[in-house]
Amino acid sequence: MVLGHHGPMNQRSEQLVLDYLSEVGLASYGHLTAKERTAFLAELRSKIDERRRAAPDDHVDTVRGILRGFGSAEDVVERECGGRNLDLEDNELIPDRPQHANRPPPPWRGGPSMGLMGLLEGPGQTDTDVRRKARTKSTGTLRGIALVVRTHPAEAAALGLMLLTVPWWMDLAFVWVLAAVLVALSQVWNGRDTWIGIGLPLLACVFGMALWTGDARYIDEYVLESLTATGVVGLGLANLVCVLYLFPRVLRAARRKEAVVRTV
Repeated sequence: MVLGHHGPMNQRSEQLVLDYLSEVGLASYGHLTAKERTAFLAELRSKIDERRRAAPDDHVDTVRGILRGFGSAEDVVERECGGRNLDLEDNELIPDRPQHANRPPPPWRGGPSMGLMGLLEGPGQTDTDVRRKARTKSTGTLRGIALVVRTHPAEAAALGLMLLTVPWWMDLAFVWVLAAVLVALSQVWNGRDTWIGIGLPLLACVFGMALWTGDARYIDEYVLESLTATGVVGLGLANLVCVLYLFPRVLRAARRKEAVVRTV
């Protein structure tokens, strides 16, 4: 339990502070290195706690007023950085270890003998290594999905609804409308991502309907028949492309949020 000057801190107030620090941490990406960001968030947390202890109570409204006094996350980062821009991701500030440094030496230099296939495939390319890499990649994908579901449930729901349209079942095609609403309301995907997530399935659906070669006497019959025959195919394929495009972006946001929470 976290104790303050007035006794146990309000859990809702504490969560409000953590969310604020998370936003500040996200806003600092590209402006501060990982080490600088950790120190900056720790100092900001100390200042916030100092004002909370000096306040008459620790209610949510009181804490919200304290955070409002610090300004928005962008304002706080602007005051700290003064327009500084690294133009680099944190992991790019440290040079990668050369790929060959992770390879075992060949047999004639004291390394393990892998047989003929080991000589043909090269060091580090044995069946065991290949299986280990495949297993690691699979585990990493599952962890990434779980992380997105935990940190951005609305975006995860949107991606799930998009996948439901891929089998081209007419009964499930209309769930894309719900997915489009979630994409439009998302605070994670930017404007271009939103246009792609909504516009591409629409265009693909219309294009698929235009490819229909059947006959219909009335326009409403044409729309219904072409939609059920070929339109849902275009919609499903486009939604699959959108999932492959949008998921890495929300995964990066989820990893950044998790990293910020760990430093708080």
